[in-house]
Amino acid sequence: MKATKIAGKGNDLVVELSGVNFTQVNTLRRLLLNEVPVMAIEDVEFKKHSSALYDEMIALRLGLLPLTTDLEGYTLPSECSCEGAGCAKCQITLTLAAKGPCVVTAKDLKSKDPKVKPVFPDTPIVKLREGQEVELVATAQLGLGKEHAKWSPCLAYYRQKPTLTIAKDADAKEVLKALKHSALDAVAEKNGKLVVDETKLALCESPDAYEDASPAFTVDFANDEFILVIESWGQLSPKALLDAATVRMQASLKEFDKLVKDVEA
Repeated sequence: MKATKIAGKGNDLVVELSGVNFTQVNTLRRLLLNEVPVMAIEDVEFKKHSSALYDEMIALRLGLLPLTTDLEGYTLPSECSCEGAGCAKCQITLTLAAKGPCVVTAKDLKSKDPKVKPVFPDTPIVKLREGQEVELVATAQLGLGKEHAKWSPCLAYYRQKPTLTIAKDADAKEVLKALKHSALDAVAEKNGKLVVDETKLALCESPDAYEDASPAFTVDFANDEFILVIESWGQLSPKALLDAATVRMQASLKEFDKLVKDVEA
């Protein structure tokens, strides 16, 4: 498998995968969604709370806050030496204390580790009126998307890599006019000839729209080359997600190979 970056900025990444089939690229997608661990709040202990919302509502909102994740500093509770009892290797506490009138936001959560904090600090949690207050201690830990949506690190999807062929007798002016009307920009005129921008074509969500725009185009799709799109929620960078998913894939393959050998023995 070979991965080549096509585009990407911030929490978005688009890569071209070559030398793979549908099964392999879909396995990678599922690993990205379900098997890359990220931080999320699991338990909330309220010391004081007099807002209009139930404790459970506040806890639910806290649990769904994306938290920046340090995979090198923490481990999954199921893989920790404490065997899930809870320790500094697999858990971290965040505190919150606020009095009204105010709007409590994610930045009011104080973390003991600067590497673990809300991705979107301005996310509102609860509105407090005069005399109302909230004080709590939250415990965050690593988890997997297959266990709960709050541990889902990204949106990931793929499509086959398209190839656009232009008819030799195509009228450049008529084709460009049709493309302009259809808002398709992967084809341009250069020295009187129509040329395809492969990057823009790869980024096109519906490349077969070119065939609808003009009979001068033919679109084919590869069976061993794919465009993979990763949209991170911010806990980890898209590259870190891809690296972690690859490690998980290799570990799963080794485990599967061991199981097969045990059966054969």
